[in-house]
Amino acid sequence: MEGPWTAGLVVLTCYVAVSLAGELTFELADNDRQCFYEDVDAGVKCTLEYQVLAGGNYDVDVVVFEEAKPILKRVRSTSGEHKWTSESGTDVVMCFLNKFSIVTSKKIWLRFEMEDPRVSPPPPGPPVPWLHEAATFMETSCVTAHENLKLVIDYQTHFRLREAQGRAFAESLNERVNYWSIAQTVILILVGIGQVVVLRSFFTENKKHQGI
Repeated sequence: MEGPWTAGLVVLTCYVAVSLAGELTFELADNDRQCFYEDVDAGVKCTLEYQVLAGGNYDVDVVVFEEAKPILKRVRSTSGEHKWTSESGTDVVMCFLNKFSIVTSKKIWLRFEMEDPRVSPPPPGPPVPWLHEAATFMETSCVTAHENLKLVIDYQTHFRLREAQGRAFAESLNERVNYWSIAQTVILILVGIGQVVVLRSFFTENKKHQGI
């Protein structure tokens, strides 16, 4: 059977690349450490991206291991992105540490992506010139649309992260302003009570002198 359905079938069976990505938002308590494990094959391209959304000075220590060998180490980092190609084909360990903070917890966003660059063999059968040209055009269009959609999703994700970080900062600032206002109110009340007590003591002393 030849026609557009055949070209569509060829496009669907052609494999360009596989991307597996996962996102996670977690709470890292003060003086704590959390590690995440991912099984990665050799030759797979990996991307780690993270950002501290709330807590303290928006900083965290990040260490990534592969076969107990550190491939990334950042201290007091607020956000970052690291790309590498797995050479050993073993578990990747991603650790986030908040040991330097003994009071404040952190809220962290994490994304880990794996992309296999290997290409599957072409489908069996004799080559058809017009079918190959149509499939090539459709493959290019699909890949372009896929990359543009990934870019849009990436922009949306970063906009949401900035909005979440700004909201957390605004809520923290509002909480501090409220506490400061309460403290100022208590101070004013205490000062007012102190002034009344001092004034009454003046009149009491005058009455005692008049009585004498």
